[in-house]
Order: sequence, then structure tokens, then C-alpha cells
Amino acid sequence: MAEPFTAAAFITGIVGAFKAYVDYRSAVDSAKVKQQPAPAKPEAAAKGEQAAPLVKAGVEQHGNEDERADLANFERNPDRYAEHFVRALTDIAAREPAFAQQLQTLAQQANIQTGGVQGSVNVSGQGKVYGTAAGVITGTVTGNYTLGKDDEQAT
Repeated sequence: MAEPFTAAAFITGIVGAFKAYVDYRSAVDSAKVKQQPAPAKPEAAAKGEQAAPLVKAGVEQHGNEDERADLANFERNPDRYAEHFVRALTDIAAREPAFAQQLQTLAQQANIQTGGVQGSVNVSGQGKVYGTAAGVITGTVTGNYTLGKDDEQAT
């Protein structure tokens, strides 16, 4: 099985794709109510649609009552419960190595963005961030920063 940190990285990516799919389903439902055409399905939502059956089946089969509740809450309100669901899947993966392997294989086959290093971010004056941005990051982002002589430093 993958180490817990590695598992958390690909699980975060899977949950991000699953969230995109749940958000897309909500947008489709909203469009139906308004009698408007459904929006185009983003690539992340398509990946989430591919991941959803395996994730749901794994939680139903291996999860405890709280973890199944985390899944239901996540599907109802993914913005609020994404971190809880990442934690629940990580806990299940730690207990069930075969399920962890299935998730890792799914992430690789679907080319789901994992939480590993994916590029660089640059911060310029006034704290404006520029550079490549891809994937979904939940939680706290940490890193090392080098300040030049012209950069303001907190006192």
C-alpha cells in the first residue's frame, strides 16, 4: 500500500475530481429547473464521474457509519465537507490496503491531478500570485520562500 502521505496526495486529487462532478451534476439540475441547456461537462467532472462509483462502493463496503455520513454530506455540500471526506477516504485507505491500491490505480488511469508538486507559483509586489495553476488543493499549503533584497519583510 502507499504511504499515508502519498495516499493523501492521490486521494485529494480524487476528491477534487469527484467534487467537480458533484458540482457539474448540480449545475445540470439547476439548468433543468430553469429549462436551459445543460452546461458542457468539464474534464475534471468527467474524471470525477469515472471515480464516483469506485469511491462510493469503497466507502459503502469498507467505511464505518461516520465515513458513510461524510460521503453523504460531501455529495450534499462538497465545498463544506471536502476536507472531511479526504480524511475519511484516507482513514479507509489506511485500514484497507486493497482499496487504497484501487484508488491509486484509478488516479493513475484517469490521470487525476494528485496533491504532489506540480509547478511553481510566483508572488510579486502586493502579494499578487502569478504562474501556472492546476488541480485542486485543499487544506494548508506550505513552502520555503526566499526573499530578495528588494522584497518587504515582516517585522
